[in-house]
Amino acid sequence: MSNLPARILVVDDAPLLRGLLIQVLQKYGYEVAAAEDGQQAIDHFIKCRPDLILMDADMPILDGVAACARIRQLPEAKYLPIIIVTSYQEREWVDRAYAAGATDYVTKPVNWDVLRNRIHYILQAKHSEEALFDEKEKAQVTLASIGDGVITTDAQGQIEYLNPVATKLTGWFNEEAQGFSLSQVFALIDEINGQPLEFPLNECLAAGKTVEIVKDSALLHRDGVQKFAIESSAAPIRDRDNTIIGVVLVFHDVTENRKLTQKLAYQAKHDPLTRLYNIHAFNVQLESVLQNQQVAETEHALLFMDLDQFKIINDTCGHDAGDQLLKKVALVLEKEVNTHPTFSKATLARLGGDEFGLLLECCSLESALEVGKHLCERIQDFKFLWTNTQHEKGIFTIGISIGLVPVTSTTVASQKSLMAMADAACYAAKNAGRNRVHVYQESDAGTDIHWVSLINDNLERTNGFSLFHQAILPLYPTIGKPKVCYEILLRMNNLQGQLVSPGAFLSIAERYNLMSTIDHWVVYNTLKWLTNHPDYLEKLTLVTINISGYSLADNHFFDILVQNLQQFAVPPRKLCFEISETTMITNFARVLKFITTLKAQGYRFAIDNFGSSMSSFTYVQDLSVDFLKIDGTLIRNIAKNSISYALVKSINTIAHLMDVQTIAESVETQEMFDKLKEIQVDYVQGYYLDKPKLLGNVG
Repeated sequence: MSNLPARILVVDDAPLLRGLLIQVLQKYGYEVAAAEDGQQAIDHFIKCRPDLILMDADMPILDGVAACARIRQLPEAKYLPIIIVTSYQEREWVDRAYAAGATDYVTKPVNWDVLRNRIHYILQAKHSEEALFDEKEKAQVTLASIGDGVITTDAQGQIEYLNPVATKLTGWFNEEAQGFSLSQVFALIDEINGQPLEFPLNECLAAGKTVEIVKDSALLHRDGVQKFAIESSAAPIRDRDNTIIGVVLVFHDVTENRKLTQKLAYQAKHDPLTRLYNIHAFNVQLESVLQNQQVAETEHALLFMDLDQFKIINDTCGHDAGDQLLKKVALVLEKEVNTHPTFSKATLARLGGDEFGLLLECCSLESALEVGKHLCERIQDFKFLWTNTQHEKGIFTIGISIGLVPVTSTTVASQKSLMAMADAACYAAKNAGRNRVHVYQESDAGTDIHWVSLINDNLERTNGFSLFHQAILPLYPTIGKPKVCYEILLRMNNLQGQLVSPGAFLSIAERYNLMSTIDHWVVYNTLKWLTNHPDYLEKLTLVTINISGYSLADNHFFDILVQNLQQFAVPPRKLCFEISETTMITNFARVLKFITTLKAQGYRFAIDNFGSSMSSFTYVQDLSVDFLKIDGTLIRNIAKNSISYALVKSINTIAHLMDVQTIAESVETQEMFDKLKEIQVDYVQGYYLDKPKLLGNVG
């Protein structure tokens, strides 16, 4: 509110009264201007905009009532106080003055105290009205500017106001929506099935509490076509007596966010190539079935499917052809499964590579066998046509081997054990001639199940596995503090307490998808041991840990690895991850991403078992690796085979040109050691130099 004196226009054709009014009002502290008739009053208002007009009723040219009516027609005078000074007191005249827009009137002779108080309270009311108007205008500008939709209703739920965002989302303009019920304007529907939903307005009005909108709801536009995923809440509006006088509904468009959330949720459960469920989602569903199986005595069936002859097509025509084949096979399997009504629910997934899983719920063994046989027939009838970059065409036929495990109320097995049993049955189907269904028998698993069970048990118990380390020695002495470098090696304890080398169990772990779990165990416990032995960590130069190709193919492995690296305070420069040459070639994209991401944080990398082909250097050029570990088969022949010697020398020379250091593994004799000194590799490792030693039983 301004501190300047209010400006009053006095309008009177009588000089004496006009002068007296001016004198009195100035005495009261007002700034006063004068006019002699109604027309002058209009002209002065347009030019100067006074805060109040005090105008005589009876004047020549244009009387006060007529002038009042004309001034009131001006948009700027909508809230202008106009007081008529008159000697008339008849009811008809008073009604005419108010009808013309007079705010009030005073009679002649003028009572100065009455005039003073009347002007004071009218101006005070005007200032309050202006302040309210300003606040209302600010509120409306705010409501028009925010990104949320806002709707207000009265106590009966009838629309009073919509802001522009609400208009955009509902399709209703503010003026036309007023008086309609909220449900007519704010049309909620179920986002999934499109059925109408009722907003809990009555709960908000009756209970007087804030309510949230129903989950997975959408707002249907007035056109009946557009719909917006929204999040919303409604709160009661209360007056100064705490009486509920309406509701304010606030909502915003979350269509893009919800699409993104749904997309991420979909990607977390589905294989990106085939669009089928992935192995994680499949295992979750299988685990759920097993949990419910303990309560409900129903039959289910688990089918493990492996394509026959897929490797031939993949190797002959390339990975693009392999990917296209997998996508088409997925469509064939999905279509065939959907034609069979002999189960309540089917979960079809790509488990990895050319392996698929099918879980049939509430399905008998006989029905599952029938489904499996039809799948074999459909895949056998399927013809895969491929045209290469030279426009050469080829038609291929494949088969599918299926292992079937019935899941009944008597089944006592974990999810991992069931998958192992189904895998074993699938291998039995392959061994029996391929493209057939084989129902799991106890004899199928043989020693595999024993090893799978032993691996799983050892992963759960303390001291089930042991970590060993073997020195990696610099071939030439270094100046200053000696380098302390080791490779971490894994051993497993059998039930008799004897140590089992990796060669005995890693192939089983690979077949039954246990490699990423084992790699996690090795990384976690190595980091934990180093953190718990700070003196050893201080003098350590480098420790290398092997990461399998199966782990790199696991979408969840990297996230868990990063969590482990963040959990333990091991300097990145002291950790080196070994990746085999085969993994580098067959899964180059994932290897590149893995190395690039962690290399930026300071971790180091080695390509293990390097040397099968000189063309592998093409891949190494694109990878920022620190070491090449030359394959042991070349090293073991280096002293007696000139070709092996030449190959090792060439690898070492090219590696040094690429600023990559070399490590010769499997050094077992003095002769090998001497030859490596001639070639001038950087590091050596092997039983001749250092036998693996126990790092510590950890778990």
